[in-house]
Amino acid sequence: MNPNLFENLLNESESNYLDFKQEEYQFDGASDEVKSELLKDILAFANAWRRTDAYILLGVKEVKGGRSEVLGISKLLDDASLQQFVNSKVQKPITFSYTAFEFEGNQVGIIHVPVQERPFYLRQNYGRLKKNVVYLRRGSSTVEAEPDEIAKMGASLIETVQSQIPTIDCEFANPETRKLYGKEIEVISRILKIEDTIPDFSPEINPFQLAITIKRTNPNYYRELYKYYDYRYLFKGVSLRLKNTGQVTAYNARVEVAINVIDMLYITKDYLPDRPRKNIDYLYSINNQVSVSGSGRLKSRISIDRHEDSWLLSINFGSIQPKAEEWIAEKILIGSRKPQEVHCDAVIFADNTPDPIRIPLCIRFRTEDLLLKLSDLEKNYEGMINKELKELGL
Repeated sequence: MNPNLFENLLNESESNYLDFKQEEYQFDGASDEVKSELLKDILAFANAWRRTDAYILLGVKEVKGGRSEVLGISKLLDDASLQQFVNSKVQKPITFSYTAFEFEGNQVGIIHVPVQERPFYLRQNYGRLKKNVVYLRRGSSTVEAEPDEIAKMGASLIETVQSQIPTIDCEFANPETRKLYGKEIEVISRILKIEDTIPDFSPEINPFQLAITIKRTNPNYYRELYKYYDYRYLFKGVSLRLKNTGQVTAYNARVEVAINVIDMLYITKDYLPDRPRKNIDYLYSINNQVSVSGSGRLKSRISIDRHEDSWLLSINFGSIQPKAEEWIAEKILIGSRKPQEVHCDAVIFADNTPDPIRIPLCIRFRTEDLLLKLSDLEKNYEGMINKELKELGL
């Protein structure tokens, strides 16, 4: 369950896949007659004619014609106890779950019953329920199924439902060239090493230079220069491509990749070090003119959260039509300071996929030492600045 789906359910009416209960079911210490109400509702939804998952929302008051009200409940049931109770009574196990969910500061209970092969019925009488009777949710009511309905129940419904679920694939790609790398990619990270000790920056003083300029010299220029090139040699830019291989549009498709690996770095272009400056004031305006990153860009569809050595990459691809592809123009910058093989899953979510789709991915890192002099870095950097200034006519 996620907040968007829960909000959608609140704005729907009770049906053959949705029910609202203001209070939790009485279960612990309750009589067989009382507990049979819970059993009856789960049976009825499991047997219902529907093409989507069913939900019973506990702690929610139905508002007909409007958004139902979240009241919350003070006591939650135990999923394991419910599983044992229900499946000890029926002729074959029912797939369902009970979970707690917090919404708008309230705890609610959610019983989730996916579409599955039917029918289900009791082996013995229990409470108010009769054995061998197929209880069925029809609209917002529970009834006993007709014999012809029972005959039609079976795996055919599963096939119908599966045809309404998008099928999505994911692999590494280069968004600029539209080249696909597959689900395994090799990344070469170059480790920058400097032959010299990195000193404070102190330029030669020109006797004609103004004193105010000397006072604004950036002593960290060489260290900033090293960090600037260290990141650029270390990282390789890649992206992901999603393809909808099914017959149904994937609505609001998004990908999450969680990685918990030591010595791996995972950033976007916005997190690269700023350009180094010899003089804090003098070069600042020039760097702004020649730097094209960030200005006028649309809001990023990529977010990266880091906690110690744990990374969570999230990418919003939007809706993807059947047989269509979606590319993210932004690159993800990945690098490692040691050789290693990283295995992870691209977990794909969409509003109309009942369960996340998991695509295994693999990144193989190789490292190469790159030994340079500080003067080499300075020469390369000055050449880049002069080239960009020339292109801008400055």
